[in-house]
Amino acid sequence: MDNLLITGGTLWKGEGFASGEALFIAGGVIAASGPEEAVRRSAPSSCRLLKLSGESVLPGITDGHIHLAAWAKQRTLLDLSAAASLAEALAMVSAEADRLPSERWVRGWGYNDTRWPEGRSITRQDLDGLGIPNPVLLQRICTHINIADSKALALSGLESGDGILEERDAIPALEAMERNVFSRREVKKALKEALFELASRGVTCAHPCGADDYGMEEDLSIYSELKGENALPLRIFTYHDRQAHPPLPSGFGDGWVNYQGLKIYLDGSLGGRTAALSAPYADDKSEEGRLNWTDGKVLRLLREARERGVQTMLHAIGDRALDQALRCVGQVYEELGRPSLPDRINHVMVARPDQRRRLAELGVYCDIQPAFVPSDMNMAENRLGEDRLPWAYSWKSLLDEGLVMAASSDAPVESVNPQESIAHLMERSGPQGVFRPEERLSLEEAMPLFTSNPWKMIGRESFSGRLESGCAADVVVLDRDISPGDAQAVREARPKLVFAGGVLTAGELDGRAGMGA
Repeated sequence: MDNLLITGGTLWKGEGFASGEALFIAGGVIAASGPEEAVRRSAPSSCRLLKLSGESVLPGITDGHIHLAAWAKQRTLLDLSAAASLAEALAMVSAEADRLPSERWVRGWGYNDTRWPEGRSITRQDLDGLGIPNPVLLQRICTHINIADSKALALSGLESGDGILEERDAIPALEAMERNVFSRREVKKALKEALFELASRGVTCAHPCGADDYGMEEDLSIYSELKGENALPLRIFTYHDRQAHPPLPSGFGDGWVNYQGLKIYLDGSLGGRTAALSAPYADDKSEEGRLNWTDGKVLRLLREARERGVQTMLHAIGDRALDQALRCVGQVYEELGRPSLPDRINHVMVARPDQRRRLAELGVYCDIQPAFVPSDMNMAENRLGEDRLPWAYSWKSLLDEGLVMAASSDAPVESVNPQESIAHLMERSGPQGVFRPEERLSLEEAMPLFTSNPWKMIGRESFSGRLESGCAADVVVLDRDISPGDAQAVREARPKLVFAGGVLTAGELDGRAGMGA
């Protein structure tokens, strides 16, 4: 858009909020930032003026770990997250089948059996008992467990007594379902709508994580097509669970559509009891979870990534998986030296004190999901037991070790609303009360996890994520001032205007609507 001068706001300055300052946006960048009088001198007299009344002005929000294409597609499918029981979930599946052609797969997602009074997951027998003609494939909220009925198993060439498909075992069923349910055109349409939903939430950048082995692939070409159609409202830096062919280095792209790295899934989920723990689950002594790969395989992946100039992101939820990550990353760092762009460890949900110290020693980056606390607090105690609970979701302790951290949604697992996530970091409360209140963060501690830190973690800390001269004009204007640090005010805040590269992507300014209108 044209040059814009923003005055009268309460600006996030990296460590705190400041009043009496202004921003001048020109040419897609922040041309000047600082005391209002000085910034006004930098702006031409013909510059458009946005005069605020104390509302907070933030750098654009980055969602540092999101399965964006999967979330986009699932928004068009059967959402089971509201099912309060197994019986209710089955009724929803039956109702969905009633509205679909008999040959169309019923694809449901987001069910959470840990909240159900029946105390168990759906099984093949439950689905077969519905007597519907459609193949059925349901995905647990964690995305690491799928449930197939007999028709879906047969069409996929799979056998399973209970229909429960853990981790990569579900690949044939996921591929068969995708062929039946989605065309490329439908995926592109769903992705476009999802991107503008993110923009309306104040998101100007995302790090989508592809997972071909979980049916959650990311296609860079679709993002490129949307950009060419002036329909890409945020910057994209993708991670994939397979190496790029031909080889691409991290950061390859134009600043809008970019390849960033390799995602390595070391274990599964805590709720599904596939996260690898160093001792049995408290509520199932026969289960310790599972590692997806041997150390040898992980080391080969890390070495190949280093040779290609590729950053890795390692999924580690259980402490045994985190041990593997630390062991393998540490060995590669000893062999090849520390990389210019450190690797990322995603989730770190169960981290012992010795592991937190080792993370800091290695200087790796950590990605956390604040919404997991209210969602998991009851389940986590059941799975881990009282002795291990002090290791869980220790965001403040990780920060106190000096680690660089980013926060994210992990959608479709959790909501994409970043204001909710910031409030979760500050409150750590849910239906069962407050979970480990000593791990709360202040607003000032939480803000960098959504703004400057994600950019540092991809090696572009001078490019965006800060309201400073020379940074990209990725800017969010909220509808209120959140600087007093009240979590509820943060939760209720809504983006009024969102700019990405100086382009209005959400909201309305002087009668002109953003690109998503």
